[in-house]
Amino acid sequence: MTTYDKWSCLERAQSILSKGGVSLLRYACLELRFCMEAITYEKLNAYSGYVPTKVFKKWQPNHALKMLLQFEPHADEEFSLCISPEPELAKPTGNWTTIGEHRAFKLSWLNKNYNRLGSYLHMPQNSNSFDEDVEDSSKIRKELQEIATELVRILDGDISSMTLATRVQFKCQACDQISVVHESVLRETHHATCIYPECGAEYHVIEEDRGNWQFKMKAICFKCPNCGTNNWLESHKLDIGTKFKCRSCAEMYQIISGEWRYEQESKIKTIS
Repeated sequence: MTTYDKWSCLERAQSILSKGGVSLLRYACLELRFCMEAITYEKLNAYSGYVPTKVFKKWQPNHALKMLLQFEPHADEEFSLCISPEPELAKPTGNWTTIGEHRAFKLSWLNKNYNRLGSYLHMPQNSNSFDEDVEDSSKIRKELQEIATELVRILDGDISSMTLATRVQFKCQACDQISVVHESVLRETHHATCIYPECGAEYHVIEEDRGNWQFKMKAICFKCPNCGTNNWLESHKLDIGTKFKCRSCAEMYQIISGEWRYEQESKIKTIS
């Protein structure tokens, strides 16, 4: 299991924020981003036996946390883990002992603040230095301190990564790779995503019988005018300019326009 030095990243950032000059704030941004990455990747360690290492290496933290929620739907929620003796199965005595506390940031918080830190790593437009505007630099320092405070709170939790997941594996129709999703996620959302970032195909999922899952890729059919073959293009790739090749005759096509239509439901005729 890989060990991530979360505290060292945070401590270096705090040191810069407490006594470092304004010109060093960019380095505090880097260390805070490293800390966020370390927290996220450590949580993913619990799934290192189910997801190939090469996949982990390609994920950015915000995408990694999004995938983590597919594995563990409560990974970005906070909870306390308690145990109690059970003289009989499923009948605890009520003498609960707290094992630890799990603290986490929400995906929305990570997206917002990870991207905010990244924006401070670029040279401001029409400026020759990072610290020309003292008032703006003071605001940035305050924002970074708030982020650091939240990271301290999260790192003070006792439980960093664990899984009690019931996993479901499926073969992606787009890339032929094996993906993983938590069973409760399927029941709550009826949605799954290929874990490979270069693919990302999305699926609508239904449970025909208990534990019997059917994955239907969200895709649109394009009939090749050249040979008549039906070609399926994943919905998340539908965009003006997208190019695709006919799987039969290899003719190349490009999407040049798109149109959505809608009508009042009461006016739509049912086709029998």
